Amino acid sequence: MVIPLEKEEMLGSATSRPENISLSTPKERIDYTLVEEMFSKLAAEDEFERKQIIQSISSDILEMARSELHSVKLFLSTILRLAHRSPFVEVSESMKTLLGNLESLGLQVPRVRFRKGPSFYIPKDKVPRLDDMKSEAWPIYRDAFFNDARVSHMVQVMGLHPRYLVHWVQSHHYLMRECNGVLPRHYRAYIAIMASARHNCLYTVNLLEREFLCFGGDQEWLEGLNKAPKKLQNLATVNNILCHKPWSLTSQHLQDLLTGPDSWSRPELMQALTIVCHIHALTTFVLGCGLTHEIDSIAGHNYGSSGYCTPVHSYPNSPQVDSGEDDMLAGQENNGNPIMFDDIYTRLLQENGSSSLIQDVNHQIFTDLIEQEATSSSRRKTSALSHYMFQPEMEYEKYASRIFGEELDWEDMGYPTCRNWDETLADILNRKFRNIQELTYHTMGGKENIDTSKLRSSVWYYVHRLWGIYYYNVDYSMIQELLPPGFRNYIFCTTCMPEQLKEDIFNNWESKRGFTHSEKVHFCLIIMEARFQAEYCFVLKALSNY
Repeated sequence: MVIPLEKEEMLGSATSRPENISLSTPKERIDYTLVEEMFSKLAAEDEFERKQIIQSISSDILEMARSELHSVKLFLSTILRLAHRSPFVEVSESMKTLLGNLESLGLQVPRVRFRKGPSFYIPKDKVPRLDDMKSEAWPIYRDAFFNDARVSHMVQVMGLHPRYLVHWVQSHHYLMRECNGVLPRHYRAYIAIMASARHNCLYTVNLLEREFLCFGGDQEWLEGLNKAPKKLQNLATVNNILCHKPWSLTSQHLQDLLTGPDSWSRPELMQALTIVCHIHALTTFVLGCGLTHEIDSIAGHNYGSSGYCTPVHSYPNSPQVDSGEDDMLAGQENNGNPIMFDDIYTRLLQENGSSSLIQDVNHQIFTDLIEQEATSSSRRKTSALSHYMFQPEMEYEKYASRIFGEELDWEDMGYPTCRNWDETLADILNRKFRNIQELTYHTMGGKENIDTSKLRSSVWYYVHRLWGIYYYNVDYSMIQELLPPGFRNYIFCTTCMPEQLKEDIFNNWESKRGFTHSEKVHFCLIIMEARFQAEYCFVLKALSNY
């Protein structure tokens, strides 16, 4: 369903659409306002009121169907989603009954396309159920539904770590929904579309397209970036740089946007670039966890006779690559063998039991590892979202020289600079970064009382290293020891080119003997936030130098 203007959206989960369908396509020009008006009332917090609304919606739709059967077709995908994705049993059961009644009237009703649940990679029984009121995540699911009558796959999978999720929800809402932002919300949605397109995150784009239209955006803009205002077109260069080589951003890039015709004000530009960094990082989680299409998206349902439709590929967003390239992406040093959990466990115990000082290691070796991973990836394939981009062929570039982390440190540089612009945002982000860096359950692969701090920090600093950021006080030999080649390849692909990530790389973590799926999601959240902080600090540094 479409997102109401006054309500917060938990950005839906995203994978690709198997065909290049845009909301600018004439057959997809649906009046989403009608859908919103019909179903947003389900967000009522009072149980009695909600039950009355359910009955009213069902009666209204059945009456419309009896009058003109096909007039209710635009509501069907939303009814299907609510029948399968609701934290309230009464909502799900009523929508299933409504679908059955519509079918009995002779209307062809849609079926759920994917049986896997919210992720292609994670078994659905490993993700908290939306209607499990005993789950720690259920209050967040409930509040998400109260906000916009939707619990997205994104929120559901993040629900594996509810203590983090509350911070992500707060930051996403503040950036994309707060009414006091300097940018109108349809501008924010379009900027997010541009950012999502860089990593070919098709389904995220699909949700943002709907949000853009709901916020009053011009349908013509969805035909391509060349149809959008010149002011937004001017942002494309910085969007490209931040996505693929943020270390090359300079104050001159900002000056070009802040001066001349169609220029941005400083507060506008800061909000826009914060959204760009936030969405770039978000796509790493969406693609890194292999989230499935929302049921009411274009590719989330079908009208075939079968209840389910099996995807052609395990993860449609991943391009086809030659088998040789697959082998290289799976990890050169271990010849494609799964990451051995016991090896990581043993190394972690050795590292935690030692008192070694930071070593002056051979950083050229570590740099060579990154170079090897970068050159092993397949070339960027043609994107179905190229109409939202200038230079769609642009991809990750390895940094030319090290940038010392002390110049980009969040605590010393990023946080104070952000506070000078937006104190509330700086505090929200600071709490989110601190939460994900400190989040631990003291377990690892079913083993308890494990100190995972060095492993978690190794992932964090490895992501920063991929963006060229080097810290004097980090022992990079420890990172090389704790992160085996297959693990590093997953981190590299997820961080730098998530659109090329494939299921075998995710499964290379040997989940049956090692990390649980919850732990894999935890690592993916660390990767997402580490990338966001690194990319955003490049923005803040350029701003401070302006």
